[in-house]
Amino acid sequence: MVRGTCDWLMAVAPAAGGAAFVEPTLADWPHAPWWVPEEGHPASLIATGMIAGTLHARSASHPWLDGATEVMWNRISTLTEPGGYEMFGVLKFLQHVPDRDRALEAFGRVGPLIIERNLVVLDPEVPGEVHGVLDFAPEPDSLARSLFDDVTVKAHLDHLAQAQRDDGGWTFNWPAWSPTAELDWRGFLTVDALRVLRANGRLG
Repeated sequence: MVRGTCDWLMAVAPAAGGAAFVEPTLADWPHAPWWVPEEGHPASLIATGMIAGTLHARSASHPWLDGATEVMWNRISTLTEPGGYEMFGVLKFLQHVPDRDRALEAFGRVGPLIIERNLVVLDPEVPGEVHGVLDFAPEPDSLARSLFDDVTVKAHLDHLAQAQRDDGGWTFNWPAWSPTAELDWRGFLTVDALRVLRANGRLG
C-alpha cells in the first residue's frame, strides 16, 4: 500500500519533487473553500513535510521520499516567515527524518520562529482558529517541547482534557464547511486527543 501511494505521489509530484498542497483535479469535486490549488503547482511544506515525516517514522523507502526529503531540506534552509500550518509540516519532517544531527541543527534555526512570529498562543483559553502549544509539541519528546515551560504545557493539557464534549468526542476551532466534514474531523481529533493525553501520562 505504501509503495502504491508513493508511486502515485511521484506521478503527480511538482517539478521539484515533494507534494502539492492541493492537486488541480480537486477543483471538480466538493471541497473546503480553503483547499485551493496553488499557482504553478509548487511543493507544499505542509503536505510534503507531513507525508515525508510519516514515512520516515515508519522507515519507509521510495524514490519519492528521497526527492521529498531534499525538497524539505532546501526549503527549511531558507525558511524565515512560515505560517503555523507550514510549521506543522516542518516539525513532522524534522521529528522523524533519519539525519538527526542535521534535524537538530535545522530546528535550532527555525524552531524559535514559532515564538518570534507569534504562531502559537500560550493561553489555552484563547478562542478562534489559533494554534496552541500541543499543536506544535504534542508529545514529551517533540522537538518543539523545549520552547515551552512545564507550567504552560500543563495548562494546555488540562484544557485539552476538559474540552471533551458530552458525546465523548472533541471538536475543532476552524469553520465547519459541511456536516460530513465536521463528523470526519471530529473523529480524527478525538482519536488524536486521546493519543496526546496518553502520551503525556493523562490516560492509563
